[in-house]
Formats: sequence, C-alpha cells, structure tokens
Amino acid sequence: MPQTNKLIIAFLFFSFLSYSQLTPTYNDIWINMRDGEQIQADVYIPSGVDSAEVILIQTPYNKNFFSLSLPLGVGTNLDGQPYIWVIVDWRGFYGSNGADLSNFERGEDGYDVCEWISQQVWHKDRIGTWGPSALGGVQYSTAREQHPSHTCAVPIVAHPQQNYNGYFTGGVLEKARLEQLDALGYGLSPIILANPYYNALWTFSENSTWYPQDIIIPTLQIGGWYDHNIDIMMDWYIATRTQSESSVQNEQWFLVGPWVHGGSGAAYVGSSIQGELSYPNAEHVSDSMAWDFLSYYLLDTPNNWENTNLITYYRTGENQWSSTNANSIEIITEDILFLDQGGQLSSNNGTSSTLFISDPHLPSPTIGGATLHTTLEQGPFNQSSLDSRPDIITFETDDLSNDVTASGRIKVNLFVESDQPDADVSIRIVDLYPDGRSMLVTDGIHRMRFRNGFTQTDESFMTPGSVYNVEVELPFIHYTWKAGHQIKIYIGGNNAKRYDVNLQNGGPMYIAGDTNIASIQIHHNSSYPSRLILPGNNTFLSTSELNKNLFEVFPNPTNDILKIKGKLNTNKVEVINIQGEVLLSLSKPIINTVNTSDLAPGIYFLRIYLNKNWVEKRFVKL
Repeated sequence: MPQTNKLIIAFLFFSFLSYSQLTPTYNDIWINMRDGEQIQADVYIPSGVDSAEVILIQTPYNKNFFSLSLPLGVGTNLDGQPYIWVIVDWRGFYGSNGADLSNFERGEDGYDVCEWISQQVWHKDRIGTWGPSALGGVQYSTAREQHPSHTCAVPIVAHPQQNYNGYFTGGVLEKARLEQLDALGYGLSPIILANPYYNALWTFSENSTWYPQDIIIPTLQIGGWYDHNIDIMMDWYIATRTQSESSVQNEQWFLVGPWVHGGSGAAYVGSSIQGELSYPNAEHVSDSMAWDFLSYYLLDTPNNWENTNLITYYRTGENQWSSTNANSIEIITEDILFLDQGGQLSSNNGTSSTLFISDPHLPSPTIGGATLHTTLEQGPFNQSSLDSRPDIITFETDDLSNDVTASGRIKVNLFVESDQPDADVSIRIVDLYPDGRSMLVTDGIHRMRFRNGFTQTDESFMTPGSVYNVEVELPFIHYTWKAGHQIKIYIGGNNAKRYDVNLQNGGPMYIAGDTNIASIQIHHNSSYPSRLILPGNNTFLSTSELNKNLFEVFPNPTNDILKIKGKLNTNKVEVINIQGEVLLSLSKPIINTVNTSDLAPGIYFLRIYLNKNWVEKRFVKL
C-alpha cells in the first residue's frame, strides 16, 4: 500500500503551524479490547496538568503524524490549551496492525478506548471526539455504543452509512475514489466490484449503518460544498435532528463551508483556497466553531454556544455566511430551464436535438470537483477547456439580470437516443463568469442501463432509433449565480478518471472488453422537453425576458398578416409550430410584418432574435 498516499492524506487533514515536534507523554501504549486484542495509542498531556478532559482521535492514517501538529489550531503548543489528547491507531493499521480483524466492530473498539480513558488517573470525566473523513465516521460508530463518558463529537466531512450510491453514482463506479481507498489500506475493491447492482447486500449495509436513533450526544457536523460526502451528510443531519434521542435533537449542529474533502492538493476543510477560487472569510471557521463547541460541552465555558443557530452555511456564489434553526436549507419549489437549439437554456421549450460522440478511448477529463484521489484536483475549477471537445455539448442562459439561487439537489431530465446499447450521461453545472471562466458548481453522472433503477432486474439496454428518458440527480448544493453571470450545463458521455468509462457495448461492467463509439442525441423539443430543474423560487429576468414587454404581435388570432409593434433591431424572425419545427424564417432588414397566409390553422410561435437573445410570442392562425 503506497506510503506516499498515506503521508499526503495524513498531513492534509490538519494544517502545520510548526516543523518542531511534540513528544507524547505516553507513547505506544497498548489498550486492551474486549476480544483480547490490543490497539496502540499516544497520549499528550500539557505540562503541569494532573487531570483534564480528553479529546480522542481514532485514525487509520498513523497516529505518529499528530506529533507534528495537533489540530484545531493547537499545532505544537500543547501547553497553551486545556485538553489531554489521546490519538489511537485503528485496529489493523500502523501501530495496531497486528490486531485480529476477523470479528470485531470498530465502534466497540471506540467504546473500549473510552472505557480505558475513563479509568486513567489523568482523566476527569468527559471525552470529546474530533476528526475528518474516516476519523469522522468512526466517531459515529463509537457514539452508537453510548459510552457514558463520550460527551460530544465533531465529525468532519463524514457520515456513518455505507451505501450503494457512495460507490456507484447513478450506477457508475467512482473508480478513482475506490482506487484511493484501496491505496489507503481499506481493501474494498473485491466486495464493491462483486456487487455492481443494488442487491440484498447493499440493503443490509445501508440499513445497518443508518442509526440516527442511537445518537444520544451533541454533535457538530462539519461539511463542505465540494466534498463527495455532502449529499448524504444533508440527509444524515436531518435524521439526527428528528430521530436522535429527544433530549439532544436540538443539540445537533451543522456547519457547511465552501470546502473540499481534503487529501490531495492544498485545499482542505478550513483553508481559504479551494480549487481555483478563494474564500478568505471561510478560513479557520471550522476550527473556531469546533473549539467553541468543545469548550462548551467539555469545559462548561460560558461562551453562549447554546444560542448558536443550528445550521451555519456558506452561500457560495454570494460568498457570505448565513444561519438558521430550520431542519434543512432545501428549497422545495422548482425552477425549470429548458434545453433549446443554439445551446440556449431558457424558460421556453426547446425545438430540436443536439448530437455528440462518446469515444471510450478518448474520455472527457475530470477537472476538479468532489474528487478523492491524489492525482485529481479538488474543488471549483474552470471547465472552459471542455468547450471544444466533440464529446461535450453545452447549454447556457442569457446574462442574468438578477441573482438566481439554488438550494437543494439540481436535477437534469434528458431524452436520450443512442446507436449503442449503453452509455453514460455526465453532467457538469457551472457558473459562467462575465470574464469567460466556467467555474464548476456541481457534477454528476448516470448510466443509461440503470435509468429505471439499479437492481439487475431494472437493467435495460437501449435500441437504436428509440428515445429514452433519464433523470440525473446531482448532490445537494447552495449556490447563487450573480446578476451578469450565466447558468451553464455541460453534457457528455463520461467524466474520467473520476468515474469508470462505459465501454458502451452492453456487456458486463468493470471487465476488459471491446469498446464501441456511441453517437448520442439529446432531444429537446415539445415532445421531448429536456430540462434543468433547479431547487429554487427565482424570477429569471434574462435580457430576452426583459424584452418580452417591449413588443406585441397583432392581430392575434390572425388570418394572413401578423404585425409586430415595437423597437426591434432584429437579425431574424422565425415561425415555429408546436412540434418545434421552423416553418418560416425571415432575415434582415428590420421586419414589421409576417405573412402567415400559407400556414394551416393552428397554434404557432413567433420567435424574434435580438443579438444573441431571442423572445417568443404565441399566436393563432385561423
């Protein structure tokens, strides 16, 4: 298992304040577990302290690295803070590598460590836990065992559930993440790859690792909008607010910042630089809030923590903090933008279709996002280099004349046709800045054979010439596109190397085989209304929509001549039927009348192009 990967992960879980090292007060102590096995721990006690409350960290990434810097801004200044720190190597990792792994529960190990701490003369009576990622997940399994000294927990970018979608997003293996977990020593590939369909194993795994009712202590759950765990964290937080022990339901706090997961690159939870963007007002907020939370519950510090709003969240795009005592920040109403010809996203239904080519030998590259691999960047990155690829199509709004906010899970509902039996549909939602940067907001993917569900019975392949509907649901976000910016969507066949590349041959997945190049059409017309669904309650006042009231068409209904009134510096006017077909197209000079005498009676749309914008008016031909 590559040592360099472990070093990177361990170092970036907390920031270094000094290159000097701490010396544990007690080094490599063996702690007995209930099954007779032992795991190893280091204990850091401030000078002159006889007894104190404890912060416990359980890690699979080598406890020795904490001698370089303790978290929460402590660094090497052990004597300048009030806690005793106990750092434990997980069973099966580093100092605890020799312990038997055949039959144990990691939460029971956590309970046994708490029991050992409570028996030490240097311990007072309370234990708080802290840690990100795997160090966060183990806090939940420890809390589930309900040791009386375990007082509070700070799990970061973590949740307890082992679920299908965490490995197979939209039915597509998140290959890079699984490879990284294998490199870190988890050895999950054999069991994950043996279960690519949702089955009884996944049902058991998900049910047995979802236990909000067993949480009986206060928690401060910390997440990041660019972390791959944020989607499940949102559901888990709501569950702890509503299903944990009633006495602590209003002591479940949630902090969400503009942060990545950490583990590769310079970004981590609490840093200001995330991807290619900077958030100075988010720097160290995770540390300061965790410090206040722990001080309140471990030291009875009168710091007014109890009056802190239960959810504190960063409004990305606006780049400001907000807070609420609601259970969720999800907006339950929806805004719909339709895909249309010319790469437009608008409130008008589309009129055509757009084709792209997906070649498994030349997959579109992963550029940032909620990744987890040492070779992949994390966070918001400019996607503009994808614009010229033949395997990517894009749709964008006009310049927004007012802010547009989405809070919840964006959905992209598409009507797909392909000449191959299987393909993936990848989605990247971006903020198109006025300077031309296409900064990633969120992304997702769905395998077409799983458009009806993820069990083997649900599996259904495509037939050339047929059109299939698929909905791609993206992770929970809170984002605001500012006025003057544009909402833009990239649609492609893959996103590698984050996700497995579909061979597109309809054969077994995740084994070597022949690859087929796929021609994929996204239909967007009145019969097949492909659309972007935003969780919001926005008024879309694009330039074209503001122009709607600048003209009128009359008489309506009309027999032959349709007149247009208004100041129209237009370069084209089209008449379109309800099937989205263009029946009549008129170009410059300035047009004030349209002859409709050759049209059959029915409903039509007059589309007027104004520079890069256009507006439509409905009319009836008698």
